[in-house]
Amino acid sequence: MDARRFWKSSEAIASSYLESMGYRIVDVHRKVVVSGVEVSDVDIVAERGGTFYAIEVKSGAIDFDSLRQAYVNARLLGMKPMVIGRGLADSRIDVVARELGVEVLVLPDLVVTSLNEIREAVYEAVYSALNELLATISLCSKIEEDDLRVLEVLADSEVLMDAATRLGLSEGELASKIAFLREKYLLPRGRYQSLVLVARVLVLCRRMLEASGPAPRR
Repeated sequence: MDARRFWKSSEAIASSYLESMGYRIVDVHRKVVVSGVEVSDVDIVAERGGTFYAIEVKSGAIDFDSLRQAYVNARLLGMKPMVIGRGLADSRIDVVARELGVEVLVLPDLVVTSLNEIREAVYEAVYSALNELLATISLCSKIEEDDLRVLEVLADSEVLMDAATRLGLSEGELASKIAFLREKYLLPRGRYQSLVLVARVLVLCRRMLEASGPAPRR
């Protein structure tokens, strides 16, 4: 397993289960880079029989969003997509997964971790996420109109390709805009879902500001 330390959470449970099935864990939180810009990350990169897998890990049931994310990330990394979770959110998941070529692995109910480890992992994740969101909200009054359009589309797009299409941009051009917003500390680094969440918070915050009074000075 990769030597980097990470919390004993869903990714760690999935890694242990994969190893028990003969997979070799190559990396965790592998960055996905488009045109030199980080646009997402993959939870786990694993190898078995010479085939490399870009793996999306769900703490709960596998849904359509996780299938799409796994497919896009694997395509960008040139790997085979896989999603691991605790059941299927919809009976059609298997059908869609086969069409996309995404392997689906459902964790057995017996794969668990200790309550203390779960509690610590959840506390750390929530604490970190709230700190980042509060820091981001403090910047919402500084959002430029051009930036707001990009944030609005990101907030309403499930995958990077959809956002690029709606903005009339290539994936590389959108990646550059995302990098610019990161330089302004408006968007975090990491996986695409994190960008979507922060974009939604910023757009909501901006709309609340506009509704409460005159547009902020720039």
